[in-house]
Amino acid sequence: MRPGFDLLIRGGEVVNGDARAALDVGVAGGRVAALLAPGSPAAAEREIDATGLLVMPGGIDTHTHVAWPYDDTVTVDDWHSATRAAVLGGTTTIMDFVPPAEGGLAARCRARVEEAAADAVIDFGFHPILTASDTRDVEDIGKVIAEGFTSFKMYTTYEDRRVDDGAAWTLMRAIAANGGLPGFHAENHEILTSALDDQVRSGHLGLADYPHSRPGLAEAETIHMVSMYARRLGTPVYIFHVSGSDALDAVRFARQAGTVVHAETCTHYLAHDESVFTGEDAWRFVISPPIRGAADRLDLWSGIADGTVVSVGSDHCAYDTSAKRGWEHDHRHIPAGAPGIEARTPVLWNEAVNVRGLDPCQFVQVSAERAARALGLFPRKGRVAVGADADLVLWDPARTWTGADLRPVSPATFSLYERSSGTGLARHVVAGGRLVVENGTFAGERGAGRFLARAPMARQAGARA
Repeated sequence: MRPGFDLLIRGGEVVNGDARAALDVGVAGGRVAALLAPGSPAAAEREIDATGLLVMPGGIDTHTHVAWPYDDTVTVDDWHSATRAAVLGGTTTIMDFVPPAEGGLAARCRARVEEAAADAVIDFGFHPILTASDTRDVEDIGKVIAEGFTSFKMYTTYEDRRVDDGAAWTLMRAIAANGGLPGFHAENHEILTSALDDQVRSGHLGLADYPHSRPGLAEAETIHMVSMYARRLGTPVYIFHVSGSDALDAVRFARQAGTVVHAETCTHYLAHDESVFTGEDAWRFVISPPIRGAADRLDLWSGIADGTVVSVGSDHCAYDTSAKRGWEHDHRHIPAGAPGIEARTPVLWNEAVNVRGLDPCQFVQVSAERAARALGLFPRKGRVAVGADADLVLWDPARTWTGADLRPVSPATFSLYERSSGTGLARHVVAGGRLVVENGTFAGERGAGRFLARAPMARQAGARA
C-alpha cells in the first residue's frame, strides 16, 4: 500500500495540454503528489469517484475587475462572491488589477492583496495599472516586481488614465529592465476620437453604432507600436482583450518580426458577434473594445487553434444593472464592461469543444496552460503534474446547462449569457488540495485563496534600451 494521501481521485481521465490518459490522482499537502495507474493500491483520507469525468487543471481567468471602483462607487461584487462564482464555473485562479489611485504604487499593490486575501476562496494575482511615467511610479516598478507583481497594464486611451507614446516607452523600459511583463489595453486614442467625432456630427450614437466608434484599426495601430517597442527592449508584451481580425493580424505580424506577443481574448468575443447590438437589451454588450463581426469571431477561433491567442479572460466587471441601462440612444453614457467570471469556463468549453470541434487538450491549453506560461505561473499552475498545485476540475462533459445555471456574483447585476445553453460543467473542483465544489455545490472557505507572487523574467538576448 502506498503512503496515504489527503485526497484520491479515482476513475477519471486526466487531460493536459499535450496528452490525456486514464490515471488516478493523489493529492497531499495542497499539491499533486502522485499520478497512478487506475486502481493502484493507495490509501487516502477521502476518495472521489471520477468515473466518466475529465480531470483537468483548474481554469485561469487572466482578466477580472473584482470590487472595481467607478463613478465614486464600486461594482456589486466582492472578493468572496466573485471568487465563489468563478470556482463554481471551474476557474481556480484569477488575475485581477491594482487600480490607479492616490498614493505610491507599492502601497496600492499591498493594499489590494490585503483586500483580496481576507475573502477570496481561490488563488489570485495582480496586474498593476500604470497611468503615468512620473518618477515615483517608475521608481516603484522594480520594487513591486520583486514583491511578485510582475505583469502590468497600461491604457493607450481614456483621458483620465492613458499613457502617450513617450510614457509607454518609459514605462516599458522600466518594466523590462526589472524582469516584468508590460501589458496594454491597446487602442489608438486619436483614431477613437476621430471616429466618435464623426458619429457626433452625423447623429449616429445609438447602440447599433457603438462598434463603429472603436474601429479595429485603433487596436491594430497600437499593437504595432508597442510590439516594436517590445522588440527593441527584448521583452515580451501582453495584449489584453484582442477583439477581432485587425488586432489579430497585428499580433501575427509582430510575431513574424520577432516580438513575443501574448494575445488574450475574452469569452464574449468568442460567444457573440455584433448582431447583439441590434438585439434585445443591447446595452448589456457595450464593452471596449467592442464585440465585432462574425468573421472576426471565426478568426479568433482560428487564433486559438493555431496558438496565436494565448489566453481567454472574462473581463468581468459586475456593474449594477441600473448603471448600464437607460442610454439606448447615446452609447457614450454607458460604462464599458460586463460581468462574466462565472461563465468563462462553461461557455469556453461549449464553444471550443462542442461547437468548434477542438479537443479537450486544446481546451486545457487556452483555458489554463498557455496563460500559466505567459504570466509566470507554470508549472505551479496550468497542468496536472506531480508537484503542481492541486487545482483540479472534475469536468462532466455530458452535463447540460442554460444561462440560468451560471450563477452570477449578485442579483443586482446582469449576464451576457442568460439566453445561452450548452453541455459541459464542473461537477467537483479542488483548489489548493481542498474540495471547494462538490456535486456542483460550493463548499469552499472564505479567505483560503493565496496571493500568487511571481518571479521576474530574464530579458531576451540582443535587447537595446
